[in-house]
Amino acid sequence: MKDTVTDTMEIGSRLRAVEDAVRRIGRHRTMLAEIVEVQLRTLLELKDLLAKTGGTAPPGTPVLDVDAEIRRASQAGRLLAGEPGAAKRAIPKVLLVDDDPTTRNIISHFLRKEEFIVEKAADGNDGLARARSGRPDLLIIDAVVPGLDGFEIMSLLRKSPETVSIPVLMLSTLGEEAAIVKGLEEGADYIIKPFSPQILVATVRKILKERCDRALDRRPL
Repeated sequence: MKDTVTDTMEIGSRLRAVEDAVRRIGRHRTMLAEIVEVQLRTLLELKDLLAKTGGTAPPGTPVLDVDAEIRRASQAGRLLAGEPGAAKRAIPKVLLVDDDPTTRNIISHFLRKEEFIVEKAADGNDGLARARSGRPDLLIIDAVVPGLDGFEIMSLLRKSPETVSIPVLMLSTLGEEAAIVKGLEEGADYIIKPFSPQILVATVRKILKERCDRALDRRPL
């Protein structure tokens, strides 16, 4: 009888220790998430400052790959924000922003055949709102759309910790060379119109695989 009471007390003590450890882990996760958020905002501020100084830093200042640091901080933030055991999106979601209904229908048709989730927007303002609320895995956007154009949307997404890591695939015509160069400098991938649907799908898969390979919380494609 005495051994039974002792065993019960030991089990109770261990359960309380487990409960305490879980509480401490929760507090630590919250603290880490706050630190990562501050780090990400500082990195975004640094990127903006470097853009204004032409990339010049004071002598002796360590050189950082700011974009890579932003990606890592953003990925760490998403991981820390996730609840233990929370369901992850198994099928990637693509947000398509293009004012031409024919182009929207063709792209969405081929992506849905490959079992991607596709959301569509006809102008930049709606596209930005959907990107912020829906957090797509990839944004496909025409360089020139009504309202906010593709570059303005990219710039606004890059300034927010919640959307900074969304990859962008920009659509452009062959004659828009300046737009293509600008998009590449901003970190976007490019497809030139007119394009093969098969090449578009292959490009989308490549971008999503690269993002998945970089991510801390790998999602199956």
